[in-house]
Amino acid sequence: MNDSEYRSLVERDIAHLIHPQYSVGGQRDAIVFQKGEGAVLTDVRGREYIDGLSSLWNVAVGHGRKELAEAAAKQMSELAFANGYTGYTNLPAIELAEKLCRLSYANMDAVFFANSGSEANEVAFKLARFHHFLRGKMEKVKIICRRQAYHGGTLATTAATGIPAFWRGFGPLDPTFIRAGESHSYDRVGAEYARQIEEAIIREGPDTVAAVISEPVQGAGGVIPPGPDFFPTLREICDRHNVLLIADEVITGFGRTGRWFAMRHWDVLPDIVTFAKAVTSAYVPLSGAIVSRDIHETIVQAEDRFMHGFTNSAHPAACAVGLRNLQIFEDENLVENAAALGARLHDGLQTLLKEDGVGDVRGLGLIAGVELMQDVEKKKPFALELNVGGRMVAACRDRGLISRNIADSYLLAPPLVTSPEQIDRIVEIVRESAKEVVGWARRQKVEI
Repeated sequence: MNDSEYRSLVERDIAHLIHPQYSVGGQRDAIVFQKGEGAVLTDVRGREYIDGLSSLWNVAVGHGRKELAEAAAKQMSELAFANGYTGYTNLPAIELAEKLCRLSYANMDAVFFANSGSEANEVAFKLARFHHFLRGKMEKVKIICRRQAYHGGTLATTAATGIPAFWRGFGPLDPTFIRAGESHSYDRVGAEYARQIEEAIIREGPDTVAAVISEPVQGAGGVIPPGPDFFPTLREICDRHNVLLIADEVITGFGRTGRWFAMRHWDVLPDIVTFAKAVTSAYVPLSGAIVSRDIHETIVQAEDRFMHGFTNSAHPAACAVGLRNLQIFEDENLVENAAALGARLHDGLQTLLKEDGVGDVRGLGLIAGVELMQDVEKKKPFALELNVGGRMVAACRDRGLISRNIADSYLLAPPLVTSPEQIDRIVEIVRESAKEVVGWARRQKVEI
């Protein structure tokens, strides 16, 4: 496709599409994707890019998996959709729910299916409140959330999100979502931060708090892994105050951190687990919330109905794709592969710390963040107007790697099928791009 034809496509896009996190300026040079294979995406002009973020943390088994297209086609030809409300069910939904309970945590017992990560977290909030309601704790409705967290784009999940940029223009936020902790940095949090969450529970009143929600590794907020004592301490705090612990594993679920689900790294059992993205590797939208045996028994034994639902809950075709996708995980040992590739990625990225302006490398498994700083020793960021993070995205893109940033942190989470050679190329592209961007920023002589 020539440049004129490409420009025409972009203008048609701008004329009729409103994109997530939209700005017209950001759409003027949009990549128009045409095909994908493994960890590589190709645009309409034939340019190839390593998919450094699994698109949106979700294409875990890579692009172009015909097995998943065939699974969808087979299910659609037999039963594309059927009512999944009470009184109806279907075989793929039953089988996938059973499998998810087995793969997640030992205490998990039942699944509510939804369509997106945002919806999954909405379901979790309702399940937490409903659980306490059924036990006569009508006032336990508040949700404690972490700063720098991202939980979704609905009104409730926006209120739960701890990144102020996502609040602008959508207020007032629901006051029953309470942000805890003082830190806005990318430091690894530990027991002290967990105690700040406990302080918030006590301040609000334990009899009013339904749950704490946390990503095992904060993803969109900058790839922030916790210290080893954070989740064990938080679990004990939640138990002491009769507060549920929700693990938002929309990004970290299904092998991303080198374990099937990330809380296993700390031997912690959550009460509710939310998932999406990699459950189908994004070939078909699907998400959900998995609940503990205790919560499930409370719902099953109740006279009150759980009056929540989505038209596409327990969608047969989506669940069939999910089952086939997880079979690929097992057949190709992708969880173990993610652990090995993650070690290779982090070993490579650690060498970037010798480069001027590379101040931090962090992550867990096959998810990483590289932060650029004006003064590494003092942890001083570059001036906001330099847009160093945005320039880093552009520099990597020019070299054939696509991903995203938050502030001056460049984020990585390539597909679990990425080759070792592609991992090494990612590291080199990030190195070359960081040198270019930091060198440019130094020449601007702009102080924060």
